[in-house]
Amino acid sequence: MVRFRTKGGVVAAVLAILMLVVAGCGLFGPNESSAPIDPPPNPQGNGDNEVSPDPPVGEGATPAAGEITQVVYLKSPEGYIVPWALRLPKPEGNEYAKQVLTYMVKGGPVEALLPEGFSAVLPEGTKVLGLSIKDGVATVDFSKEFAKYPPEDERKILEAVTWTLTEFDNVQRVVIWLEGKPLNVMPVGGTPVNAPLSRADGINLELADNVEPGRASYVTLYFQADTPSGKGSYFVPITRGIPRTEDLARATLEQLILGPRQESGLYSALLPSTRVLGVHVDKGVAVANFDDKLLAFSEKGASPEAIQSIVLSLTETTGAQQVLIQVNGKSAGVKAAAMDLSKPVARPAMVNPLTTETR
Repeated sequence: MVRFRTKGGVVAAVLAILMLVVAGCGLFGPNESSAPIDPPPNPQGNGDNEVSPDPPVGEGATPAAGEITQVVYLKSPEGYIVPWALRLPKPEGNEYAKQVLTYMVKGGPVEALLPEGFSAVLPEGTKVLGLSIKDGVATVDFSKEFAKYPPEDERKILEAVTWTLTEFDNVQRVVIWLEGKPLNVMPVGGTPVNAPLSRADGINLELADNVEPGRASYVTLYFQADTPSGKGSYFVPITRGIPRTEDLARATLEQLILGPRQESGLYSALLPSTRVLGVHVDKGVAVANFDDKLLAFSEKGASPEAIQSIVLSLTETTGAQQVLIQVNGKSAGVKAAAMDLSKPVARPAMVNPLTTETR
């Protein structure tokens, strides 16, 4: 697989798609002292105008006393690594990060919380022997059971651990140890892991047709999938390598409209006829201008799920904190169901809250 930066369109990729490029080594051990980890973000969101297509119900609602809501990355029925906001017991002290990893172990306490058709990714019996956070780097020491996984799960494990831990504000990179020693390569497939992992390594990585890894730019797109019962849906992040471009923001929207691969089992909430008239990022706000096809979902305006996919994708790829949606250069009067889109929309703090429809 490749390693790349998601801002500025600069690619640092040097190896083939089936290798994860990382170099260097962690500088401290998991049992050393470290700064306390931030508690999970407020489940009510991180902005006054946050996207939320439907209010969560049932198990996905505001946690009860003694509980927290935390994003955990799980394996979907289609084999993708997907974020889910689960209600977990509030841990003692500041062991939020260590606790969330225990809810990624097969056969562990997460089994009672899994969405329909989903599974945990860490091998059964895996224990977290230590975890420390220093200078934005989380170093986690796993027990020997961590090494007992099928080769095809290696990349998925790396993605799930990295993206789960980087949900915390004070974690940007992740170092993996095994039984008290830093890993240089993963124990089964040999993927290099001798430098901190980050979201820049991508998730559910794919290449557009006729694109070479070393000659690509990368965008992360949020498509949708239906639960096996068809009663609910969820967002799936896909990092796609595309022809090299300086305009990642525009490329993100165009790829989102282009949609997922036909055989992926995913779909886009945006009409394929939707046109991007312009997009730019200014002071943390991405301004995305579309033609009126964006409003063709219903008489109430745009699809709320389409707006959510736009906000998630643009903020993930560009680093913007908010997105202002425009139609033909104007934001006034732009709506999606009951949502007023005349103001910038913040990235939601939680993606895919667990509800009675997704259990």
